[in-house]
Amino acid sequence: MKTYTLERYLIGNAQKKNVPISGSLELLPLCNMNCDMCYVRLSRAEMEQQGRLRTPEEWMEIGRQMQKSGVLFLQLTGGEPLLYPGFQRLYLALKEMGIILTINTNGTLLDESWADFFAKHKPRRINITLYGAEPSIYKRLCHYEEGFDKTIQAIKLLRERRVDVKINGSLVMANLGEEKKLLDIARELDVPINIDTYMYPAIRERGKAYDLSSRLTPREAAKAKVEISRYEQGEKDFLDGARRLLEKAENPEKKDENPGHMQCLAGRSSFAINWQGNLQPCVMLPHLSSSVFEHGFDLAWRNVSDMVKEIRLSSRCQECSKRDACQTCAACALYESGSFDGVPEYMCQYTEHILEYLKEELEHE
Repeated sequence: MKTYTLERYLIGNAQKKNVPISGSLELLPLCNMNCDMCYVRLSRAEMEQQGRLRTPEEWMEIGRQMQKSGVLFLQLTGGEPLLYPGFQRLYLALKEMGIILTINTNGTLLDESWADFFAKHKPRRINITLYGAEPSIYKRLCHYEEGFDKTIQAIKLLRERRVDVKINGSLVMANLGEEKKLLDIARELDVPINIDTYMYPAIRERGKAYDLSSRLTPREAAKAKVEISRYEQGEKDFLDGARRLLEKAENPEKKDENPGHMQCLAGRSSFAINWQGNLQPCVMLPHLSSSVFEHGFDLAWRNVSDMVKEIRLSSRCQECSKRDACQTCAACALYESGSFDGVPEYMCQYTEHILEYLKEELEHE
């Protein structure tokens, strides 16, 4: 019998009823770092050409509307959210509404004062991105050499105050080979970690060949994914998981009840709102949006939900025997192929290589 947490039950129930239970709020597109693969960051001049930052009071009003519509979980992000003027005031107001908050940050601004604030007003969790295992990686990838030491210090400060922390990592050309060091750091700090090896192509890199991109080739990304899984899970659990995944790939489950429709939570029970107030199904789908400031949260949510229902994905993907092992989605299809119903060849190769590497591992068992 499967064990379901209360959160999973609530999200599953919200999905069935098309209730927006979880979302993310991008407070600003500004950041004190400039990572090569970032798809969000704008300079202040670029931001001001597109609009202004909304005030804490404006977001508080949207927060009240979200709370009435059923939103329970909200992630505050950016850019770097700790740069947002009035962050603490907005954070406390949202907590007072009963919304459970998570924060995504690069950690470099999180000093003793911030740590004391979060110790007194605990979030559900603070997700801190660790881009490399030494300052030289931060210099090469993020153009901010001091970032590494500041990030490690931030994690320690939060851990000392018993604030829940999770490390996120992204593997690209500039930090390939750092994955085991990152995992070791997480173990030493006693913090859970997740390292993504698939990266959406950055805006400035879409359409470029892999060797001109900051992200890994499909083969490199797949190999790193398998190696990370082995290191994280241990030999026995890794091999057991490999057998299950290969079994699913060779014996796919029955087809979806709604073939061609999006199967993720985006636009069904989750959403993202960007710094301008545009509600989207997820952060990667700004093409499908409705303004919460123009229409109000409830109507904006219904507008976007209706847009999601009209999306149709590739029939080739739907019929692929490896679909249960593949992590493609509408956003992946769009950015890799140029259309929702296109075939994301990068993801096809990524999945193929993962399965190949897993077969090799089992053969050498």
